[in-house]
Amino acid sequence: MNGVGILWVDIDTQHAAAARRLMAARYPDWRVVNSPTPETAKAPLASQAWGAVVLCLKPTDQELPGLLELCAGRPVLMCIDAAQEALAARAFRCGLGDYVLREADGAAHLSELLNRLVALVQGAKGQGQPVRMVDARIWQEALTMLQEQRSALQATLGSMSQGIFKTGPDGRITVYNERVLELLNLPESLMATRPTLADLTRVQAERGDFGEGYRLVDRRGHDYVAQGAVAPAPALYWRTTRDGRTFEVRTTSLADGSLVRTFADVSDYVRVENELRESEARFRSLSDLSSDWYWEHDAEGRFVQLAGDLSVNGIPLSDVMGRTRWEIGALNMTDADWAAHRAVLAAHQPFRDLELQRRRVDGSMHWISVSGVPVFGANGALRGYRGVGRDITERKQVESQIERLAFYDSLTGLPNRRLLVDRLQHATLAVARSDTQGALLFIDLDNFKDLNDTLGHDTGDQLLLQVAQRLKGCVRESDTVARFGGDEFVVLVEGLSPDPAHASAEAALVASHIATTLGKPYALGDASHHSTPSIGIALFGQQTVSVDELLKHADLAMYQAKAAGRNTQRFFDPDMQAAVSNRSALEADLRRGLQEKELVLYYQPVVDGKGRLQGAEALVRWRHPRRGMVSPAEFIPLAEQTGLILPLGQWVLETACAQLVAWSRSSLTRQFFLSVNVSVRQFRQPDFVEQVLGVLDATGANPERLKLELTESLLMADVEDVIARMEHLRRYGVGFSLDDFGTGYSSLSYLKRLPLDQLKIDQGFVRDLQTDPNDAAIVRTILALADSLDLAVVAEGVETTGQLEFLQRYGCKAFQGYLFGRPMPAEVLERALRPAL
Repeated sequence: MNGVGILWVDIDTQHAAAARRLMAARYPDWRVVNSPTPETAKAPLASQAWGAVVLCLKPTDQELPGLLELCAGRPVLMCIDAAQEALAARAFRCGLGDYVLREADGAAHLSELLNRLVALVQGAKGQGQPVRMVDARIWQEALTMLQEQRSALQATLGSMSQGIFKTGPDGRITVYNERVLELLNLPESLMATRPTLADLTRVQAERGDFGEGYRLVDRRGHDYVAQGAVAPAPALYWRTTRDGRTFEVRTTSLADGSLVRTFADVSDYVRVENELRESEARFRSLSDLSSDWYWEHDAEGRFVQLAGDLSVNGIPLSDVMGRTRWEIGALNMTDADWAAHRAVLAAHQPFRDLELQRRRVDGSMHWISVSGVPVFGANGALRGYRGVGRDITERKQVESQIERLAFYDSLTGLPNRRLLVDRLQHATLAVARSDTQGALLFIDLDNFKDLNDTLGHDTGDQLLLQVAQRLKGCVRESDTVARFGGDEFVVLVEGLSPDPAHASAEAALVASHIATTLGKPYALGDASHHSTPSIGIALFGQQTVSVDELLKHADLAMYQAKAAGRNTQRFFDPDMQAAVSNRSALEADLRRGLQEKELVLYYQPVVDGKGRLQGAEALVRWRHPRRGMVSPAEFIPLAEQTGLILPLGQWVLETACAQLVAWSRSSLTRQFFLSVNVSVRQFRQPDFVEQVLGVLDATGANPERLKLELTESLLMADVEDVIARMEHLRRYGVGFSLDDFGTGYSSLSYLKRLPLDQLKIDQGFVRDLQTDPNDAAIVRTILALADSLDLAVVAEGVETTGQLEFLQRYGCKAFQGYLFGRPMPAEVLERALRPAL
């Protein structure tokens, strides 16, 4: 046994070293080479002659190493664990010599291993071939185990839902089961002949199994090989479709050159898979086309899937996935709101239209609406939520715009009447609960109508905008400033003292501050404008009063402030109600009076310096059936405010023209002119010129005897239109007189362009011209100006001979006043003509 070479294959280096030491002690001439693995042992095993091979398997090995193929003709000793004895039995067929079980006692184990190895080496030397030194017990156990494995294999093959066959190295089928015959529709007689794959292909081709519709595809459904081929590469996964069915075929190559192929009918699986793929494709396409998006989050609320157009969110997906909705946040949601949302999720309840406001990266604001339903597993446990989201920014903008249109004034942005009423209702309840008082301030801009009529609505709007800004600066954040309509504003103040006197003082202080602020100059274009407010104040507190009554009270107080001279404030008291009730009754009576022809014209004479009658001014009077004769100072302003001035002015014009026709029938009155006052509102009517010409045509009056009296306020806006209308009527002979000259704001540059016949000096200057040097100077200036412009002058309000003499001294030639006659009916004037002549 001298010079024996031993190849020791053992990954356990300590075990191998202990064995080498023992062999060196017993057999110093032996040459032992250690290789750690079967792979590294292949080279020395193939290149050198060895007396024996020791193969120590790892306890975890479940298969024989391929190294045994190179051990033919050499004795092999396996060192294994007890659980690996099946491997030893399997190795007998490969010419294994013997095996040793690894034991706990290392010394005894190594001694036994060395004894077995010596026996193997001696047997090989004596017989010149591998020796099987396995006793009958081991052989019997091995054979029994092999039979059991074969039985188990047959049972397994028979119970498989898959078809399977195995080919040997020569390509012939050696093992198969019944299922493969069913799936491939093959006769068992064919399989008994041990056919090759080529034989199967030929039979199936002859039967037409590979006709139209048959193809080989890969996992993704792409064609793999040409039609009819059935020998894909080893271990390739592929499918073949035949008779509307789909098979899944797997082919595996073994080390000895044989093949194992399995067949499974996966038609149902493929159908479901295709339907799922189509469904997902439809879902994806719909998600891509829809402005909505789909989302899923897990049971903890973390997003796990998003699909659809998410560009509107402006949030990268990386900032969404794995995070919760409340971690991402929303500007409109408080901690309490999020807690309520999480409570819904914890209760596994669906939620709908959760609106969230967020800011995009570019700073723009957007709104989304989210709805979701819970998703449960087969065991009833919550898996999470799924749902949809959509961008509702445009809808919220529209809603906001609708709200502003419904509750806010479009010009100033202040709350409108509707919102004011709502807040006033809440305020009346609040002060009653808190034992405080509130105040309602009704504000009207003095002479705003004149500004609108003269400078136009655009300028008026500029003033209203500035007034709104100033009012907001006069009150607290908790107070309300509203535009009630037109030039009317309302301020609602809460939290005043419970003591009425103290509350009145607080409200008066607010009103004074407002009056001072609104009384400062306004920049309207290039001009500076002054405006003042009239303010009515109504207190409210513990007393029961409706919102409508409260608004009426403040409105009444405002009218009292106007009656007191404007630019002041007044508190509501019951006497105001009576005054307004009278005003309402007077308006109703005036409407009825126009219909019932209760109004009449009186005529005030206009005479020359010798007292001779030149004509008259038509003045309207109202003969009320109960009130008697009502003064024009009482009902003309009411007619202006209510719009009744239009039908009233039309009636005056028609009646005056009818009187001119009557006077034209007598030689005594044929040359008289008749002056008719025209209001600004009447003159501004689009069809005013046509109305005048229509009345002249209908009555037959001589246009040259009609003189229309205009006020200077008419000249404060759109003078070109005024001049055009006057010149149109002037071409028909209608004359014009500028009434109350000197009291308005007319420009001399416009005055020289107006087609006027005369100026009328306001009676306010005539009344005191003998005692007030300023009035005297104004009268002299007007007379000189009229002379230079070649205009006639009529002095109004002449009541004394001293006034008459002064006016005559400075060139005035026509007069009107009580010195010559009060306004009178036409028949009275006609009776007075002969003595006057």
